[in-house]
Amino acid sequence: MLYNDTNDVPEGPVVVRRPVYDAGMKLEAEVKAGPGGPAFENAREKVHACHAAGDADGEKWWEEVFNFLMWSECVAAGTETIILEDGETWDDEEEKVIRAGTNQPRSDRENR
Repeated sequence: MLYNDTNDVPEGPVVVRRPVYDAGMKLEAEVKAGPGGPAFENAREKVHACHAAGDADGEKWWEEVFNFLMWSECVAAGTETIILEDGETWDDEEEKVIRAGTNQPRSDRENR
């Protein structure tokens, strides 16, 4: 797992898939309900536990949750969170959600 150790504050929005968001919020609630560090630390521990157990899928899943929680922790207060539902994607250039089943913008086409 690659950890970013720069001091750059990420800019938003925070873009996350619904299942990852839900898992992250569940970890946040668990941390608030009992003793423990930040939720992203709990996710990092799960990444390492899955790695040690040889569970590549679990490791990948918890790494995605960790990245979401860490990104959320690092952005400026009030930064928008975009939650992608199944089949949706985020277009960085247009800064908008591309809904499942809709025509996606063509990058090879001139704006007229």
